[in-house]
Amino acid sequence: MPRVIARLRDFVAAPSRGVTLPDGRSAFLVCVHGRIAAFLNRCPHQQVPLNVPEGDFLDAGGELIQCGMHGALFLPESGECVFGPCQGQRLEPLAISINAEDNVILTVE
Repeated sequence: MPRVIARLRDFVAAPSRGVTLPDGRSAFLVCVHGRIAAFLNRCPHQQVPLNVPEGDFLDAGGELIQCGMHGALFLPESGECVFGPCQGQRLEPLAISINAEDNVILTVE
């Protein structure tokens, strides 16, 4: 069942945000170059949340997703790790869409 997990206006103040999915899993969304992507909040290296310690999901330049624990860097388009201990692995993507009311919808749970 499709569910609203964010709104486009949420990304005006900050280009990333954590969310809790309806099933209780932790996830996050990033907006890079006007494109929104969503992933489970779990680094493939040691299965820890990416924003630990508490922080943002993007690197200082706002271009790449970064694991706060290990410094691994991931492409926001695909979730592929391009630097760090899990290079070549990927974040687990979530299927999302944007409806006419500018809501970000989780399309598959």
